[in-house]
Amino acid sequence: MLTKLSVGLADKLMTAQRLAIQVLAAVALCMPALAAAQDDDDRGQYILELVPQIRDLIAADSDLDAATSGLSASARQLVASNSDIAARASDKGTVLSVASDVLFAFDRATLSAKAQSTLQDIAAIVADIPAGSVKVIGHTDSVGGVDYNKTLSAARAEAVVAFLVAHGVDASRLAPAGHGETEPVAENEINGKDNPPGRARNRRVEFVLPK
Repeated sequence: MLTKLSVGLADKLMTAQRLAIQVLAAVALCMPALAAAQDDDDRGQYILELVPQIRDLIAADSDLDAATSGLSASARQLVASNSDIAARASDKGTVLSVASDVLFAFDRATLSAKAQSTLQDIAAIVADIPAGSVKVIGHTDSVGGVDYNKTLSAARAEAVVAFLVAHGVDASRLAPAGHGETEPVAENEINGKDNPPGRARNRRVEFVLPK
């Protein structure tokens, strides 16, 4: 009971700390405008404009807590502290997502140098889970042929798995797969025009953690 209470208290403190940092950061961004404001009405307007940003930060933090509720406190801390790791809840379990642009150069399946710190965090999170298989799924945008993208995404998933195994994760727990461009999370095109931000979101590697 004491352990559960301690973990619960640590989680609440960690969430409060994250929110405080995020709110202070949002306020800091507005400080130059506040300082330059000529009167109280202008300052009041800037403060009112800040409220939706703070509300969005609180909502995002709540979503993160819900998505990672099945993980340990240390694993949740790793997710929260690494801006390159996104988390969402699904009926299959917690899904962690890392943009391929963080992991690979364009059109390549060789891990970049900057990928290592993020994948080390992923390895620690997976190792923290006592049992169960973790799906490692590569995804691409729609540029290129369907077959090519499936091959590229599979090669990327394999490269990530090789890194995790080299950093202590049991290979038998990892199931790599390449889904290519078949499961986009954003529009690759909008009204027939290229949508680079959407394509960037679709280029990703996902880790489906067991419940």
